[in-house]
Amino acid sequence: MNYVIFTSIPDDSTELAWNDCLDNSEFAGLYMSSDFFRVQYFKNYRPFAVLVVGDGLVHGAATGVLGDRDMDCGHSGSPQVCIRRGSNAEAVGKALAAGLKSHSLPSTKFISAFAWDELPGLQSAGFRLKRFQAPLGTIVLDLSKGTDRLFREFAEARRHNIRRAIKAKVEVEEMSVERDFDDYYALYTHWSEFKGLPMQPYDVQRAVFESVGNRLLLVARHNGRMVGVSTFRFRRPSLIEYTANVSRREETKLKQNDLLMWRAIEWSCRQNDIRYFSMAGAHTFLQRFGGPHHATYRYSLDLTAFRHRDLAEAGHAVAVRLYLALPQRVREKLKKYTAGSD
Repeated sequence: MNYVIFTSIPDDSTELAWNDCLDNSEFAGLYMSSDFFRVQYFKNYRPFAVLVVGDGLVHGAATGVLGDRDMDCGHSGSPQVCIRRGSNAEAVGKALAAGLKSHSLPSTKFISAFAWDELPGLQSAGFRLKRFQAPLGTIVLDLSKGTDRLFREFAEARRHNIRRAIKAKVEVEEMSVERDFDDYYALYTHWSEFKGLPMQPYDVQRAVFESVGNRLLLVARHNGRMVGVSTFRFRRPSLIEYTANVSRREETKLKQNDLLMWRAIEWSCRQNDIRYFSMAGAHTFLQRFGGPHHATYRYSLDLTAFRHRDLAEAGHAVAVRLYLALPQRVREKLKKYTAGSD
């Protein structure tokens, strides 16, 4: 098998073959497709794709961004590496590894590629494997179960919160960008400042929201006031992914975020051609929507002198294990001490 590297949308025949690979892969999300090049977020971050080809087929794909020092293909909640069902995982992994190395810069210090499944060929090529368990990795719902069964599998507290939001007359509808975007952006600014998160510029965020055919934007209102927005991206026929939420801190008693997620799940089930709903994470709020935890896999290549990134990560892992081995009362005291030292 060979690899081909793209830094822009390929010709129609290649795009068709690429999509055929994704259609025959598990959990092939929007950012694994050529649409990755169309997303305004990545225009200035050197987006690329590595396709593994052989016998007239695309057998695997990786998409990512190329920084001056780091090359990143997804994250633990949203991998951007996939393989065609039935393809040789060892051969695909080796070809992907060769393509990623080939596309790196002289200044590249670290390559990370996240996959839904193990690809031993990447390890054979020198990449280091790390398996992500909860609260990393992701929760995946099987939409073929239908809304009634999915709702029954939610934690009792989650079902209660959804009913509470409905009783409080929280209303959820799809966003009209023309009508709602300015109110959304004000809420987004409020939320980002509270959380200390970087923000997308107004024009970039609006351009992304105006793209049609692959995003679900849901707005929650109470008494006519916007109190929350949740956004999702999807690629038919495979996967919809939760991408972000902003909400009013003072209105969380309304449980609008619980209802927003439930309405998104209902919408996804009605589509009939989307198989899975990924929470793109596995922290406690997401775990209570039921569904199994799906571990994800990071393959990384440390190109620093003496591999100090790997060493630092290994040291951090040891420190976490030691901390978790401490009695609960000792951990609580350490938390209080570190919180008081800021």
